Amino acid sequence: MRRKHLGIIFFLVFILWTVMIFYFSSQPPNISHSQSSMAVRILRKANEIFDITDSRIYQKGESLIKDVLLMGRYKTSNAVVRKSAHFGIYFVLGILCSSFGYIYSGKIFIGFLLGASLPVAIAVLDEFNQGFVGRISSLNDVIIDGVGAFIGTVIVICIIMIVKGISAVKAKSSK
Repeated sequence: MRRKHLGIIFFLVFILWTVMIFYFSSQPPNISHSQSSMAVRILRKANEIFDITDSRIYQKGESLIKDVLLMGRYKTSNAVVRKSAHFGIYFVLGILCSSFGYIYSGKIFIGFLLGASLPVAIAVLDEFNQGFVGRISSLNDVIIDGVGAFIGTVIVICIIMIVKGISAVKAKSSK
């Protein structure tokens, strides 16, 4: 019964998360730009307080995001925040889908398949939806979304396999 309830919770959170994604993609260009500009201002204020941009960790993270994940295409703070948001939102969606798939079916493969494929389908529909409010659809955004979902899925699958391995060792040692 606990597994069923947990599956329902993950499914409901997945639905809410997907609604949030489509809410953001339904915003006209000026609203979307002002939302990401506000996020940049908040991050700059946080930097004034905590002074994180001078740390090695920040500089390595910034380099990783700009040069590797975004392939050097996006240089402005606003663009980096927007693309990082794509990655992060779909990272969480991958976690939700793979967790639900595993909890519902009890099979790691189903969890992986659901976590790796459903978010990409949602990303394609999300980009299509943007065209209705005057925004441009981008295959690059779908790729960033897919990478985020894939990494979230892989993390969930690794955690499941580690927990199953520990449980198997404990069960074997208690015999």
